[in-house]
Amino acid sequence: MSPETITIALVALGILLIFILAEQPIWIGLAASGALGLVLLNGIDVASNTIGLAPFTSTAVYTLVIIPLFVAMGVFAARAGIADDIFIIAERVSRRIPGNLGVATILACGGFAAVTGSSVATAATFGRVAVSRMAARGYRPDAAAALVAMGGTLGVLIPPSVVLVVYASLTGSSIGKLLLAAVLPGLTTMAVYIIFVIVLYKRGFFDPQRLSKKVAAAERRAVAVGATVGAGGTGVTTATLDTPLRSTVRPEKPVVTRKNIVGAFYVALLFAIVIGGMYLGWFTATEAGAIAAFVALIIVVVRLSRGGFKATLVGLKDSIIESASLGTMIFALLAGGGIFSFFLLKTGIPSVLARQVVDWGLPAWAIVVIALIVMVILGMFLDGFSIMIIVIPLLWPVLDAVGVDAIWFGILTVKAVEIGLVTPPFGLNVYVVSSAAPGVKPERVFAAIMPFVLAEFVVITLLMLFPQIVSFLPSLAAI
Repeated sequence: MSPETITIALVALGILLIFILAEQPIWIGLAASGALGLVLLNGIDVASNTIGLAPFTSTAVYTLVIIPLFVAMGVFAARAGIADDIFIIAERVSRRIPGNLGVATILACGGFAAVTGSSVATAATFGRVAVSRMAARGYRPDAAAALVAMGGTLGVLIPPSVVLVVYASLTGSSIGKLLLAAVLPGLTTMAVYIIFVIVLYKRGFFDPQRLSKKVAAAERRAVAVGATVGAGGTGVTTATLDTPLRSTVRPEKPVVTRKNIVGAFYVALLFAIVIGGMYLGWFTATEAGAIAAFVALIIVVVRLSRGGFKATLVGLKDSIIESASLGTMIFALLAGGGIFSFFLLKTGIPSVLARQVVDWGLPAWAIVVIALIVMVILGMFLDGFSIMIIVIPLLWPVLDAVGVDAIWFGILTVKAVEIGLVTPPFGLNVYVVSSAAPGVKPERVFAAIMPFVLAEFVVITLLMLFPQIVSFLPSLAAI
């Protein structure tokens, strides 16, 4: 690689960094830096043809149709109001477990993620649904918000994950196998989170006043049997709480209604269509997305129709607008990333970097760890889609050269993105939950979330030590 090419690459990367620091839309930064780099490399005439063609070639791909379909399914499911249904059922199921509301939050976030595929949507929804309930039961609001923010990260891992679809398009991986591969890691993540919740609850992490073991045990028993524990035998639970979210309530056994059961059935149905259909070989990933989106549309119409014809039309209009907005954002990133990726390809940086790393003789696991560290750091400043589009075209040739499995690394990449969603200074999920839960300050949530970040590293370690967790379902699937 010539010194001139290196200089041009540094200039283009510098421009991209300026856009990032200026908090401008990433897709514009990708397109602008890539376009300038191509002009400096090949001249305006040649570059203009490439700049016009790259966005088309990077987005006009049949398999990418699944992105707006998954987005629409998630928006319709959220609009149908199933979040409350699955939270109530999760609370009922976990009522005898220490820290049952925290456990219910993780279970509900996992269930909601299975139909939305969105971390932000999951965090925002349960920021409204769960934080106030936990605070009313005596949980520290900042710790409750941290738990919801962490539970929200399940939205980028548990299928249907749009982030995984983008990764598959960038690496040429099978979308169906990648989505199936995420199921067991998603369940593993939920299990580790729940273990951490139980341990932290028993150690008083969620308790603002560090109640004595005797009082804490009495409170847990009260929640388990649906009784009340109060001061002076009044039958009312009291707590001295210092934020608007904290209140005094009577802990009651959650009552599961027919509506809640139907809502949970809808979640199971949509998940079964996407994952079960692909696993059994009935549908391709795109076909599964189309069928699930259509079923979600029927569900939201049925739910909204209870409010009348006008309410149904308004709800559908808002859902379609939201779906179009989210889908447009993703495809804009892909278009800008297409220009930037083509520029990187023209410089030869990925191939040179791959040869250099191979010459170093580092083991594959060490290169994977370095790549994950890079993505965790970038995740503190960028969203998951931007990280994928910027980093994967640069790193994947290196990882491919040392024999790293694309499906396995895709799941690890998503785990790294999850950490970025909850770490300062720009942990998106934390700010989303804080805005949805009045009285909770982001800086306190960032401090409270550190034990759950440790849980993420535990999961990553498990996936690296036991890659079969990732490969098991794809190896059995009829795709």
